[in-house]
Amino acid sequence: MSCLKEDILQSIYEAFAEWSARFLFACEKECAVCCTQNVTITAVEGEAIHRLIRETGREVWFARKLQEKGETFRPRMTTNDFAGACLGKGEDVPPEEVGNLSACPFLEKDCCQIYEVRPFSCRCFASEQRCISGISALVPEYYLSASTAVLQIIEHLGQGEYWGNLLNVLTALCDLPENKRYASLLPASFVDQSRVQLVKAQPLPGFLLFEDEMEQIAPLLTAIFTRKVGEKTIESILNGR
Repeated sequence: MSCLKEDILQSIYEAFAEWSARFLFACEKECAVCCTQNVTITAVEGEAIHRLIRETGREVWFARKLQEKGETFRPRMTTNDFAGACLGKGEDVPPEEVGNLSACPFLEKDCCQIYEVRPFSCRCFASEQRCISGISALVPEYYLSASTAVLQIIEHLGQGEYWGNLLNVLTALCDLPENKRYASLLPASFVDQSRVQLVKAQPLPGFLLFEDEMEQIAPLLTAIFTRKVGEKTIESILNGR
């Protein structure tokens, strides 16, 4: 992953954290009901996780954790594919498939072992009441819409690269030269099996936002797009300028 993409990703995380600080969530350390294998990420986020593993010398641990993944489904649509379909710019929306709700293998004693580089799908999941298995989290609708918008921006950042289940993306990225050291620790064809479960991240077709949500969400989007990385704003970089 380029340093530029990593810096942009971190800036997006920071902008969202600042915006979401207004909410009083019940989430706390060792609260891990929501930490399942049903998480989608981009290659940009996956490479950040790989970098942490290399820097902390946990290759053997990581290879073992990747092999703990359960059955995963090949996603039919990315977040931006879905948005495009809803906005009338793509194919019909297929029925939603139930993901794998088994515990994330990166949990140990209900604590995330890659917390500092956790992907956005994990960062944005929250609840205003203590979560109980089988009961939905409680968050304002505009918070969910804002989180989806940020997922779309992150996907746009990683467009053309892997998108899919967390564990499949991480496994597929073992093919990168810098990750070869622990790719050899995985069973033969394990990487190939994960790769075929993935699709490509797509560019942003437009946001799935209701007009009455914009007052709350517009400041977040402005904060992201006007944030500078180097001499340019994130908006200008994402637009190729």
